[in-house]
Amino acid sequence: MNWLKKENDTALHYNMCLVGGFLGAYAMFLRGGNFGSAQTGNLIEAVMEGLGGQWQELLIRVGGLAIYICAIVASFLLGKSLSKGKMRRLCFFVEAVGILAAAILPEKMNDILALYPVFFITAFQWGVFSGAKGYNSATIFSTNNIKQTVLGWTEYFRTKDLKQREKAVFYTLTLTFFHTGVAAGFLATTAIGAPAALCCLAPLGSAAVITVMGEEPKRAVIREKAVS
Repeated sequence: MNWLKKENDTALHYNMCLVGGFLGAYAMFLRGGNFGSAQTGNLIEAVMEGLGGQWQELLIRVGGLAIYICAIVASFLLGKSLSKGKMRRLCFFVEAVGILAAAILPEKMNDILALYPVFFITAFQWGVFSGAKGYNSATIFSTNNIKQTVLGWTEYFRTKDLKQREKAVFYTLTLTFFHTGVAAGFLATTAIGAPAALCCLAPLGSAAVITVMGEEPKRAVIREKAVS
């Protein structure tokens, strides 16, 4: 409990990695192998469909890109006027709405259209939760996290620098929590299909609890000042 209060941002980061991994698995296993947390695959497919004259599919994929971009812009601009705590709460609300939307969309509809809610909420999450302990780390995909894990351990074994070990441990745990979320997403999706998205409300709820716990010491300080 004390660790959660002391390392609140780190605990929250790991928790949101669970959310990111779950949503990534949900998208890939249920929606035709499309990764809903990034746009690389979507853009590659868009180029191929454009060259193949598949204009309707191209427009759907461009729409997905537009939604992803809008979420990034929204999280960036809102972050300029809202406090960190308010942004986190807003993110939890946005994700909860998106998860509910994903859960009720038919499994047999167009895969990319069905991923529109996931495109938005993962991009928004990326804008709000982008690391902890001074490390830049995405909670919705793993490419840079793998790179930093490998480099951290490599540099630690080369120099025995404890800072490098701390970095390596941070990124290793980031990957561990993310892929734990992947496993949970796969099992839930395999078991119940589209409604499995609702299972993601559990780690989202724990993230909200961690956020409240992190703010409690600050509230205690404010109360003490008010009394004195």
